[in-house]
Amino acid sequence: MLKPSASTHTYLRWVGGKHRLISRLRSYVPRDYSNRTYHEPFLGAASLFLELQPEHAYLSDLNEALIRSFEYVRERPDLVARYLGEHQSRDSETYYYAIRQKYNYFKTFSCAQAARFIYLNRTCYNGVFRVNQQGRFNVPYGRRTRLLFPKRTHLTKVSQALQNVVLRSLPYQKALEDAKEGDFVYLDPPYPPLNGTSQFRHYTAHRFNLSDQQHLARLALELRDRGCLVMISNADVPSIRKLYDGMCITRLQVTRSVTCKNVKHSVSELIITTYNANEMLGHSPNGGRRR
Repeated sequence: MLKPSASTHTYLRWVGGKHRLISRLRSYVPRDYSNRTYHEPFLGAASLFLELQPEHAYLSDLNEALIRSFEYVRERPDLVARYLGEHQSRDSETYYYAIRQKYNYFKTFSCAQAARFIYLNRTCYNGVFRVNQQGRFNVPYGRRTRLLFPKRTHLTKVSQALQNVVLRSLPYQKALEDAKEGDFVYLDPPYPPLNGTSQFRHYTAHRFNLSDQQHLARLALELRDRGCLVMISNADVPSIRKLYDGMCITRLQVTRSVTCKNVKHSVSELIITTYNANEMLGHSPNGGRRR
């Protein structure tokens, strides 16, 4: 059994987020993770971190706005929640575009900007965070019939989980320079297209491509040789299986929105580990099939 934690869920909607997969994903985490330093360089919504809440963690993402929002939630969850409440009470399509314009105008972060980031994330189309080549957020209004915003108590729990965490906006290569023998590393990069054309990887102005996937696979091997335990989530496509051939690969069936029309499909995803999860956990993880 894994050590229980005071877990909480993310306050963000994030394409490719692992909120709905947490119980299955956690089955592959080393049972002694709480005794290890945790690294997550593709942080996204931070679902796995918030579930595990390890004592020592390095969290990073190339998306600076995302990291800055976590920083301000950590420091002033009460004030961010107050601003969010104001946005929620005034929400409309016209208001959304006014806030989007204001969000793109301000170059420095603050509690107010963090609240704008969360408001746009909760009300935009399909929870997408997409920026153009100039780094400007350009997702249209979502016209959701039911809006759910994180309350002060929720943000306070996230703040508490982040108190002893190192948060940084860095490329994953730089972020993992700190990883050392015995550390646990979770990699959840932007996925390659499932059908050769459809994909989403516009979290920053940089587009994560096949060359990036190849470099990441080489880095995973380097981390393994360094003595780290590495777990990777990725798409179940031939190119990814080839890159990680020789590691422990498990296939999961998941439900995803894989088109811009928000149509739900059952697709395969992979959990890849540099260690034998069955041996480390002392049982067979649920919900997955080898290879």
